[in-house]
Amino acid sequence: MHPAAMEVRAPGRAPTWLIAATAALALGILAMALAETNLWMHYLIDAGESISLIGLGFILVAGLYLYRRGTLAASLPMTLPWLLFPVITQGDQLIDNLSINWMRFIVHLLLAAIFGIPVAVVVMAARYACAPGPSRPAKHARWLAAVPGLVQIASGKPREGGAVLAAVLLAVETWVAVRFLGELMVITLVLMTWAVLMLGFWWPKPGPVEAGRQRSERFALGVLVAGVVVSLGLFVGYKNRPGAYQGSPSYFMDPNQKGAGFQLSAVPVPAQPATSPADVEPVRTALTGYARAFERLVGGYYVLDRNYNYDFHNHLFWRSTPLLANYRAAGLEKIREAERLRAEADAAADRARPALGPLDPLGALLDDVRSYAAFTFGRAPVLERMTGEFAKTEAGLQHATHMYEGEGKVLGVRLAEILDKHKAVLASPVVMPVTSDFLTVSRSVHDLYANRIVGF
Repeated sequence: MHPAAMEVRAPGRAPTWLIAATAALALGILAMALAETNLWMHYLIDAGESISLIGLGFILVAGLYLYRRGTLAASLPMTLPWLLFPVITQGDQLIDNLSINWMRFIVHLLLAAIFGIPVAVVVMAARYACAPGPSRPAKHARWLAAVPGLVQIASGKPREGGAVLAAVLLAVETWVAVRFLGELMVITLVLMTWAVLMLGFWWPKPGPVEAGRQRSERFALGVLVAGVVVSLGLFVGYKNRPGAYQGSPSYFMDPNQKGAGFQLSAVPVPAQPATSPADVEPVRTALTGYARAFERLVGGYYVLDRNYNYDFHNHLFWRSTPLLANYRAAGLEKIREAERLRAEADAAADRARPALGPLDPLGALLDDVRSYAAFTFGRAPVLERMTGEFAKTEAGLQHATHMYEGEGKVLGVRLAEILDKHKAVLASPVVMPVTSDFLTVSRSVHDLYANRIVGF
């Protein structure tokens, strides 16, 4: 029999291909919600926002197809992950500038859907596979007892059996909540478990008229189209709203400050080949000193970024991730140490630069690095002042971590661009004794945040 004909003759069931695709998406969204530093997961959430829009188009087309086949009403729960995905990609913007309690409410509302959808998909698949029907008698296989709820489903009690199975799956997800989230998510899952059991064993079953209304294909189509419009509207609105980057002055993320960054083109690169300076040591000391200063600076940013991040999530989720004692003072001390290293490098550059000609590629590299150090260290007091204000509230801890995370990321990105700009002199064997330490340390500065996407 042709598959299309089977779908028409068996209304009331979502097609297998939609269940399988939705299960994969639901599990993927759950994994992405728990991701912290995995680059590929962050790509799917942040840089891969277009993927969520493709999914939105897919479920709209699939919904129209199912409407024509008369199975959209039964398939409507399967559309929720596709509608939710674009909204999740804007998670930071959704809670930006809210109080901590409103942050908790919205985050756990989204997480309830993220945790609940895979459970709903599994329960629906179990009901389709095990529930008796006109051409399929009730099952009494012993193996069904190994999974709580399947015996009830197979014996003609799909509502009660589905509730038991859902409660068991939510209990399993409680371990995930303990491992990756916190006490508030555990409480949320307990409430969800109570709700599904109430729905399965206490809530009145719909009568014939109500059941017929629930199965209305036209109503289901309206819900789907409205869901697509709302999901797309929330995505576009939060994606493009002005000042969305949590008040940070970071030119790396704030679209209003794209011209406020370091001007890489200010120092031209001489065309003549590199030559070794008469006195190698002052130049080597200056370049290596700047690299060590950047290394210490990004180390301080990292301490502040990670600890502000954990501190914020401890408050958001009611969890107890250990923090570095007096982490703000510890991070700022590293930044002050970096400033001292930078001052020593400036002094070494003052001694080294006069010996390098105006068209010396090594001199151009030193000029660029010195200018970048002045620019980067000039931002440190701004960050210290703004994060100090943000950290006065629990919600503001999020902004503090994003500021240091953004600055740590862009510090390495711009430094890598300087290395690429002066790659000819840095690759020259003639000056390798002068530049090798600078190159090695600078690459390590870039690598610290290379696999991090700003905003997580």
